[in-house]
Amino acid sequence: MRLSGWLKAAVVLATGLGFFGCGSTTPNLPSPDATPGSTVNGTLVFHLSDTIKVQIPVDSSPEGLVLKNGPERLVLLPIDSTCYRVPVFDGTLCLDQEGKGVWTDVLRTGDTPYTIDIELIEGEPTPSKDGAWGATETWRMAFGNDDPWFGDLVLNRSSTGRLKGTIETATGDFRFLHGEETNGTLNLQTFDGAHLFHFSANTSVKDSLVGGVFSSGNHYQTPFLAHLKSESDAPLASGNQAAWTQEPIGYAGKDLFGNLTEWVWSTSDSAVHVLSVMGSWCPNCMDEHRLLADLMKSHPNMHVHTLAFERGLDRINGEKMAINRLKQYSESMELWRYPNRWHVNLVGPASKTEAQKRLPFLDKVVSFPTSIVLVPGADQPWIHSGFNGPATGAKYELERSRFTQVISGLQESR
Repeated sequence: MRLSGWLKAAVVLATGLGFFGCGSTTPNLPSPDATPGSTVNGTLVFHLSDTIKVQIPVDSSPEGLVLKNGPERLVLLPIDSTCYRVPVFDGTLCLDQEGKGVWTDVLRTGDTPYTIDIELIEGEPTPSKDGAWGATETWRMAFGNDDPWFGDLVLNRSSTGRLKGTIETATGDFRFLHGEETNGTLNLQTFDGAHLFHFSANTSVKDSLVGGVFSSGNHYQTPFLAHLKSESDAPLASGNQAAWTQEPIGYAGKDLFGNLTEWVWSTSDSAVHVLSVMGSWCPNCMDEHRLLADLMKSHPNMHVHTLAFERGLDRINGEKMAINRLKQYSESMELWRYPNRWHVNLVGPASKTEAQKRLPFLDKVVSFPTSIVLVPGADQPWIHSGFNGPATGAKYELERSRFTQVISGLQESR
């Protein structure tokens, strides 16, 4: 079985190395008692190209930046007088005195740092108010031309022209999208610290979105079309859930100290174990971990094993950098709250094929995250591929219900 007490010790080590220096267990939001004018409304603009911009409403104050990513609030605390740390996914936003600067994404592992030019524009966004929200619309989307992939855009419109929603796929969601429709053009975007997405389309054709372009940062772009979904549209594919191969369930990897670690499940184990196949670069994994952390509070017999598959392991010092990333992820997610119960392990590179090789008890790894729940007395695991996060509303509540029932032993393993 695995070593105990590592996470508490890791927190002590992280403190000594300065991993706690740029964050806080409780985000230091601008004080409601701050003097008038100390908090400034504005828009943080990410320039993907000369014509494509992602625009995120923001509150700026000496205490930090609060990015309003739809209903989500992303709190960036200052590192120094010009730079702010991105929570969970690390990276930085740096702005000069004129409000211009760059976002540096540390999750990408190219030969040079991945950066995007940004600009902070003061003043209320237009429109500044949501107004009344209308009924939910669902649009079936097809991305790409030669080998298209599909999703459902679940959208709400306000009386002032604002838009909010998400895109649901067979294995997860695109988190909190927001934007507006003006002059026959739909624009949606999101920035969650890891992903910088922009969607634009022409709305002049009835019940259709045409000429659509999906941009992910400044490194990826693909066309899309969409039509208003009807009863004749088939449901999204199930995502081909992974299955148990009957091989022993366990893993080998390295802990946050770089020490080798191994763990194998025994059917006589009296604890509930959740194996989470994930990456520190994965927002859907973050959403699932927040749900699991919430369930830990009411299930003292529950353990979570984070099986991380990280980028850049083939680079010089790649393993060391990946472990440092996992330390930062663990601190930002406050996993130290669960000493001896939340076990973080580096298992392999960020590849579904490589993940399956290292976890032969799975017939395939369909997506990150994939969760394996092991309940006392069960003769097989409950395996769940993908995750629908809080942006999906009802689907997220269904995920919560499923995990709760399985972990509580109220639902049979499948």
